[in-house]
Amino acid sequence: MGKVVAIGIDGPNTALFDDWMRQGLLPNLAKLEEQGFSGRYAHTKRFRNERCWDTFLGGRELAGTGSVFLPQRYDYYNESLQREGRYQPFYAFAGDKRVCIFDLPAAISPAVNGLQISGWGSELNAAAAMSRPETLIAEIIARHGADPKLKHVNTVRDAKTGEMETSYVLPSLYDLPALLDWRDRLKESVRRRCNISLDLLAREPWDLFLALFPEAHTANHMLWHLDQPHPLSPPSGPVGALLDVFREIDTAVGRILAALPDRRNVVVFSIDHTAVNNMDLPGMALLPELLYRWSFPGQQALAAGDASTAVAPALAGDLRHWKHQVWDLLTTHGNAVLASPERLEAEGSALSWNPAAWYQPRWPDMRAFALPSVADGFIRLNVKGRESHGLVEPEEFGATLDEVTALLERTRNPRTGAAIVKRVLRMRQSPAEQAEIAPDLVVCWDDRYPSDVLDSPELGRIGPLPYFRSGGHVSHGTPIENRFFACGPGVAPGRMADVGKLEDLPVTLLTLMGVRVPESLPGRSLLR
Repeated sequence: MGKVVAIGIDGPNTALFDDWMRQGLLPNLAKLEEQGFSGRYAHTKRFRNERCWDTFLGGRELAGTGSVFLPQRYDYYNESLQREGRYQPFYAFAGDKRVCIFDLPAAISPAVNGLQISGWGSELNAAAAMSRPETLIAEIIARHGADPKLKHVNTVRDAKTGEMETSYVLPSLYDLPALLDWRDRLKESVRRRCNISLDLLAREPWDLFLALFPEAHTANHMLWHLDQPHPLSPPSGPVGALLDVFREIDTAVGRILAALPDRRNVVVFSIDHTAVNNMDLPGMALLPELLYRWSFPGQQALAAGDASTAVAPALAGDLRHWKHQVWDLLTTHGNAVLASPERLEAEGSALSWNPAAWYQPRWPDMRAFALPSVADGFIRLNVKGRESHGLVEPEEFGATLDEVTALLERTRNPRTGAAIVKRVLRMRQSPAEQAEIAPDLVVCWDDRYPSDVLDSPELGRIGPLPYFRSGGHVSHGTPIENRFFACGPGVAPGRMADVGKLEDLPVTLLTLMGVRVPESLPGRSLLR
């Protein structure tokens, strides 16, 4: 047991990750797997994609969705991982041992003995640059530069604290030069992140140095179609942009490992998972419009189509941000009643780009509405006695959920003829149950084909819509396998015979450090 250097790679597709290593395209990671100890651990996605970070940082599964709905004000927001403070991170249990944390999506903990940086180059929708000591983040930016993807940003307000944060603007999937520039910015971000890591590692012999490469996650969201099958894939074949970013990360890992003394234990792990995106359009745009039409029969706010005709070709899209392309598809009625992204931006909303948020002014008058999400669909009923302007009688709660579920199950993707909904999950049996969970229903979408259009026998056609991100996440309840590799004096080479759990990863790091694992952490070392 002794000193530990841990490096996280955020959001890779595990199958691609493994394939690239087998092909020799990620030689430093492949060498680590070959010469050290390697294995897999599993985690089942629940609600927001970022919940895996709560499990990793807190060392255990935590209740709640990470999203808050305020029924008196019909207000909704996602809790910031940087500001939650609901638990001590596992590395706070290290006591007097010296710890350096670089750019995890985590709150700064006063219980940690060492240095902490968060928000230098976060993958989160909105983040704040912060550190302990407070002057450290400014010093790091002055010495190494800021995150290169912060070329176009919006300033937004954290809904819980009122503090200002930065939200970076994604390029259009239809703008190849901008996407290739995005790739180059991610690669430069990896290089700067590596230099910062080497700087911090050289400052003292940390008992735990823990850093993250979130560029893998961001690259999968925006570059997936340039390398993998998708309706927007270039007709000329793969460009290699996604692989370029991963090869840059592999090079950075190699540089860090080469700079370490032999006596260090090293753990490299992947966390979270991305794949082809089948969720953005259904969850962010098709679902809120479907519920709007259901609540207001005869009214259409967005992307009105004719389900009696052949489906139109996929939209060509343009070079503007996706939210502007979608806003242009509003009907005259929708333009008059929905909140524009410009209005929400002026209010400091971190969700101004998400079409589901545009319907918020109408939520008090709707029987059911879609809460903004970036994956599964979230549906909330407007219940008398629970919501301040409730319309659904509490005794009709179950029957209304059945009605909405049946409506969803009858929807189809007219491009394939298949159901667009894979399953609908009921979160509570009565309005008062599990108040900490925002949605009443969670909608899991068909994961076989990206859907840009929806047909409802009752409510007509919605779409086509332009695509937003080509890489996405998996549905609620889906088990995800991630990889980890370890080497060093406290690690015997070999391979795990079984699959561990995400909760085991923080216990593994504490055990390698020689720290007594508290009883509140249920995991066990992956190096068993």
